[in-house]
Amino acid sequence: MTSSATLDRADPRTFPLEGGLSASFAVGLGFVVAIEGAVLHVWVASRSQPWAWAITALNVVTLVWLWREYEAGTRARLIVTDTDVEIDAGSRLRCRFPRSAVASVEDATWRSVPELASDFANTAKPLEPNVVVVLREPVAARFALGITKRVSRIGLRVADVAALLAQLR
Repeated sequence: MTSSATLDRADPRTFPLEGGLSASFAVGLGFVVAIEGAVLHVWVASRSQPWAWAITALNVVTLVWLWREYEAGTRARLIVTDTDVEIDAGSRLRCRFPRSAVASVEDATWRSVPELASDFANTAKPLEPNVVVVLREPVAARFALGITKRVSRIGLRVADVAALLAQLR
């Protein structure tokens, strides 16, 4: 996967993507992890200091991961240039493909967004996508934990649907 800095920037157009971890959910989950971690540390420390510190370290790592996941979601974007399309939705999905690989771009409907399909990726989760990009050939997409999967349909949620449709059609 290459960074967006290596894209042909003749006339790039950037569309922020919506979806992912919300701030209120991240803060709420962070509080739960912090409180649960403190209580577990006190309870386990009376029995085993190493296990208590291991649990605390695991909770700190979880809080760091939660923060990084939220931050990545705030920077999620789709970049369209004259030759390429790059989707960077943090750990939800990263892929790049030639603009000529786009077969169609359509408003998402209940018929175009499958519940389960091996070739479909929904970057808008937990929201519903409002645009579906259909590719001529499957492309490699990287998901969380470095998992790579080939997708031929990508569900996106953008604020300006009409502009994205006009840009990719």
